[in-house]
Amino acid sequence: MDRTLALTGALAAHLVVAVVHGVSHGLLPVGLAPWQNAVVLVAVFAGPVAGVALVRRGHPLGLPLFTLTMAVGLVFGGVFHFLLENPDHVHALPAGAWRLPFQITAVGLVLTGAVGTALGGWHWWRRG
Repeated sequence: MDRTLALTGALAAHLVVAVVHGVSHGLLPVGLAPWQNAVVLVAVFAGPVAGVALVRRGHPLGLPLFTLTMAVGLVFGGVFHFLLENPDHVHALPAGAWRLPFQITAVGLVLTGAVGTALGGWHWWRRG
């Protein structure tokens, strides 16, 4: 499979899950500290998008940017959704209509983060 197509597909799936998860954050409400919002903005949204855009243009920083920001998002989401006791933990949520979508998309973020990190890392390594 073409590298650009694979990365674009992984990014698209990741962004769909991330947007639904972000909506559920706001509707539950599960707020984040300003620094956490900054990490989410950079590692979950801007970094992967910019990385794929750079890959599509043949820029050498595209694969590292995509891979590293996907990895940061994966670790950040995994830690705050599943490891640390905090309001963002999947079991700390109040009951309601958006609890299950929040939990499912938290798992989805781990999955898309892992796929994006592995795919980006594979292509980055193969380039060298």
